[in-house]
Amino acid sequence: MDIDEKLAELIPKGMAERGRITIESLLAPVKDVLNRRKFPEKPLADNQIELMFRLLSSMDTDKDPAAARVGEREGRVASPYIAELAAGFNHGIGRSGQVTAPQPKAPGASLMQQVANTVALDAIRSLGLPNVKSGLVLPLATGMALGLVLGALRREYAIDTVLLPRLDHISPQKGIALTGLELVVTPTILDGDAVRADLTKLENELSRRKSCAVLATTTFFPPRVSDPVKEIARLCSDKGIPFVINNAYGVQSEKIMAHLASAIDAGRVDAIVQSSDKNFLAPVGASVLVSPNEEIVDWTAESYAGRASAAPVAQTLGALLAIGRDRYAVLRAEQIENRLTLESKLTEIAESIGQRVLDIENPVASAMTLDGLDAEALGGRLYNARVTGPRAVGKGAFGSCIDDYPYSYLVMNAAIGASKDDIEKATTKLFKEVSR
Repeated sequence: MDIDEKLAELIPKGMAERGRITIESLLAPVKDVLNRRKFPEKPLADNQIELMFRLLSSMDTDKDPAAARVGEREGRVASPYIAELAAGFNHGIGRSGQVTAPQPKAPGASLMQQVANTVALDAIRSLGLPNVKSGLVLPLATGMALGLVLGALRREYAIDTVLLPRLDHISPQKGIALTGLELVVTPTILDGDAVRADLTKLENELSRRKSCAVLATTTFFPPRVSDPVKEIARLCSDKGIPFVINNAYGVQSEKIMAHLASAIDAGRVDAIVQSSDKNFLAPVGASVLVSPNEEIVDWTAESYAGRASAAPVAQTLGALLAIGRDRYAVLRAEQIENRLTLESKLTEIAESIGQRVLDIENPVASAMTLDGLDAEALGGRLYNARVTGPRAVGKGAFGSCIDDYPYSYLVMNAAIGASKDDIEKATTKLFKEVSR
C-alpha cells in the first residue's frame, strides 16, 4: 500500500493531499540530483542533503539488521556519532583495484560517489571549463592528488621527470617525490614586481628531454603570478609532453578558468586538479580532477591503492549541493568586491607608512611592501591578534619563488567565502600593528 492510500485511510483527503505536497517539495530536489546528477541551480537545504545521504547510506550492508557480518572489514564503527563523521558511509568507496569501482557491500556509497563525480564535473564545466570531458572527486587534498595523477602518467607514458616552474610550495614537490619521479625546477624571472615562469628556460628543458611531464600552477601568493598555461599547452602539444595543471583555488576566478579553457583548446592539457575546500567551501580532504581525456581520469582512479574514505567525497558533494550555481555566482561576485576592498585598504595603510602595494595581477590576493620592517615579527603579531591567513615574507626569503626578491612584503587574501567584515577586521588590525 502506498503512502497516499495509507494517508487517505487515516485523515481527511484534503489533509492527506496537503501532506503529500509537503513531502514532494522536500524530496523533489533530492530526486532531481539523483536523476540528473547535475550541479543544481538552487542550493539544497541541509535537511535535504542529510536525507539523501541517510537514504543512500541505508543501502549499505552494514545497515542490514539481518546480515551476518563475518569479514574483517564490515563497516563496524564504535558509536553512531563516529558513523556520522562519514555521513553513514562506513564501508568507504572503491575496491582494491580502482577507487571508482562499485563496492558490493556499499551500493549506497558507490551511488553517492558516482553522483559526486558527475555533479563535480558539471560544476567545473558550468563554472568555466565546458571543454573537459571527465571528472573525479579524489579523497585526497591537492598535493597528494597531483602525485596520484603524475604516478598514473608515469605508468602509462613512462615519464621519468617532472618540470615545475619554480614555486616555493612544498606540497606539490612532496607529491612528485612520492611518485619517484625526478623533479626539475625551472627558473622564474622578475617582471616589475611580479615573479613569473621563464618560458624560454622551460622550453629549453622540454627540447632536451623526451620522457617528462610539465606541472604548471595557476594560483599562488604574490609576487608569483599564474603560469602561461595556454603557451605551455602549445609547447606540450608540439613536443608530445603530458601537461598537468595545479588549479588549487582557481575555480573561483572566471579569468583563470577562461585561461584554462583556452589552454585546452590551444594545445595539450592532460589533467587539472583543484581543491574542494578552497573552491567549494568543503572541509579539507578532497580535490576535483578534471580532464579533456577520459583515459587520464580512469588511469588515475586505477592508481589509488585500496579502498578510500567516503567522508571527503560526501563532504564535497554536500558542499556543491549546499551552494548551487546561483549562490556560487553570488559568492564569486562578493569575492571580486572583497578583493577590490582589500587592495584599497592595503593601499591606504601602505601609503600611510611609506610603503606601497605591489603591482601584481592576482584575482584572490594582494600584497604590500614591508621595507625596513620585521616581516616575521609582524606575521607573529597578526596571528596573536587573531588574524589568520596573512603571509609575511622577508626580503630574499623562501616564498617569493625567486632568489633575492627585492622587497619584504605581506600578503592577504580575499578568497571565496570570506566576508567584507573579515577584510575590514584584518586590515584594521594590520594598521594598528604597522603603526606602532
